[in-house]
Amino acid sequence: MNNLSDKNIGILCGGWSDERSVSLNSGKSAYKSLISNNLHAYLFDYQKDDIGDLSNFIKDNKIDIIFNLIHGVGGEDGLVQSYLDKLSVKYIGSNSKSSKISFNKVLTKKIWLKKGLNTPKYLTLSDTISFEDIKKISEDKFILKPCASGSSVGIKIFNTCDLNLAKSSNILEKLSIDNLDANDYFIEEFISANEYTAPIINNQVFPIIQIKTKREFYNYEAKYLDKDTVFSFPNFTKNVHEQINSLCMEAFNSIGCSDWGRVDFFMDDSSSINLIEINSIPGMTDHSLVPKSAKKNGISYYQLLLSLLKI
Repeated sequence: MNNLSDKNIGILCGGWSDERSVSLNSGKSAYKSLISNNLHAYLFDYQKDDIGDLSNFIKDNKIDIIFNLIHGVGGEDGLVQSYLDKLSVKYIGSNSKSSKISFNKVLTKKIWLKKGLNTPKYLTLSDTISFEDIKKISEDKFILKPCASGSSVGIKIFNTCDLNLAKSSNILEKLSIDNLDANDYFIEEFISANEYTAPIINNQVFPIIQIKTKREFYNYEAKYLDKDTVFSFPNFTKNVHEQINSLCMEAFNSIGCSDWGRVDFFMDDSSSINLIEINSIPGMTDHSLVPKSAKKNGISYYQLLLSLLKI
């Protein structure tokens, strides 16, 4: 890694999605760490979709490399990456194409299934979807998810039997999304198993984190508000650990992702894995999951930033 002392590092944060506040915290944490270690870092709260504003920030500060920490729509879906490509600026993380795919859970699932990778069964929504179609997904519970969203925003869990008892004959009305675009949502099988996340840094799987919440699933409140969500580092057998690492790297690479990210998955007591999604721009406060995993490997928050800012 070349010396960063003579480089101008631009940190993008904020954005205009539901995850704006989380992104601001990520950006400020990274900025403070770099500045306190005497590196030339510049923080940009990118508040609206305007490539001109981004261009001015890069030109005014003579930015050499961008660390994009905008979560959600705009920052994680390939848009900002496409702007950076147009502006011919080097940036950390997945490119525009892979970011767009990984942000869309249905597109990600299609690729995983083609590769023979396990992921919960799903249905895209349409006017022709029936109750019997949903029963094939799950006879007990199912999840309604936005196709493209982060931080578990907009996710709802339904009991299949309750859906059948609902008065309306229109499935979309039963799901209470008849006033929304069905193309923006999909139905997924509810998996009753432990949830884990595998941070990936520079083509290496870092220590796996198990996530336990008292809520029905790891939603926005469990991630950012609850004080009783538990994060731990399980002790796997060698074979299971190798299986997880291999599968998560394959899942990550199959989408074309690069540099860093997180692969979330379920694993039951028989070590059967179901892939959930990829986070191409995870949270980056000093208490976020990726820094927690790096710390387990003896890598400080600042050292983690340096490893990501390789040039």
